[in-house]
Amino acid sequence: MASNIKLVMLISAVLAITSCSGSNAPIRNRANDYLQSSEIPPMKAPSEAALGELYVVPDIPVSGLPLKSFNAPRPQPLSEKLFTQTVDIVSFSGKRWISINKPPAEIWPRLRSILTRSAVPTAKIDPPKGILETGWLEFKDDTEYSHRFRFVILPGVGVSSSEVRIIQMQAPLGADGSIGEWPTGSMNISREKEFTEIIANAMAADITGSSVSLLAQNIGGDSKVNVIVPKNSAPYIELKLNYARSWNSLLQSLSLGGFSVAGQDQSEGYFLTDFVEVITVSEDESILGLVNTFLDSRKEEKEPDALKYKVKVTQEKNSVEVRITDRNNKPLEQLLSIKLLKIIRGNLS
Repeated sequence: MASNIKLVMLISAVLAITSCSGSNAPIRNRANDYLQSSEIPPMKAPSEAALGELYVVPDIPVSGLPLKSFNAPRPQPLSEKLFTQTVDIVSFSGKRWISINKPPAEIWPRLRSILTRSAVPTAKIDPPKGILETGWLEFKDDTEYSHRFRFVILPGVGVSSSEVRIIQMQAPLGADGSIGEWPTGSMNISREKEFTEIIANAMAADITGSSVSLLAQNIGGDSKVNVIVPKNSAPYIELKLNYARSWNSLLQSLSLGGFSVAGQDQSEGYFLTDFVEVITVSEDESILGLVNTFLDSRKEEKEPDALKYKVKVTQEKNSVEVRITDRNNKPLEQLLSIKLLKIIRGNLS
């Protein structure tokens, strides 16, 4: 009798639970409500509200690809500069800056954190422009002047990289309130160099800088380097830099990613290069994969022949353009040209 009562109670409980998912259930199942959703007008904010798009979908810089079917190429190896974090102090043409292979949206909160931990007061911040200014500072080894610094964070030349430039300004002690606009260059080069080294060392040692600032994600505007694919002409790399720095960056890039420089002429604007493709190999740990790896290791490996190309560098009105051809100045097939230009672009710094 007791077992029958338990069975009836169990059946009643099951029926009660299943009835909750029906149309008359007190708690309705909303799992499929999204299928009935409809588009609504965007939210309207007052014109004076300081709102902006935080999750910006970037444009695709490569356009004009041929509308035809083709075999998918091998995946390109990652830029050799992306595997480890690097923080360098770069000097070029009398200017100095910190170069770090992290995007500006990561560098901005890291810099603010470093200054806060070091008790350096902040007088002004402008995240969209990447500008941060400190208050006036006094150094123990300087009894005549007080100093302040302006940090300007810009997109770097490398992929997902940043540049941090520092301007130093000084004023006699007690007279800093009468100082006007920031100078175009530092007033004390040795003090700027000293502070640059301090910040660079702090960034290299900072292991907590993994946060990202949404307000600072568009620091400095557009990228300095883009791969352009016109519809009716050969693709090229556009560098929004001066010619001397563009040449120096290309010289470094053309020694990485399978490229090597066989000759160069800066006055004529070209590099002669050899290229051996770096094949990305994925490890297959299955039994069949291990057998194939063993058999392949027993074969005599033959060094592939280097392909010979010519990289042309031309100065335009507001940028430097880089194109690649064969050694006889004949244009390459479009997809091959894009592939090689992307390898060069990926190793620029």
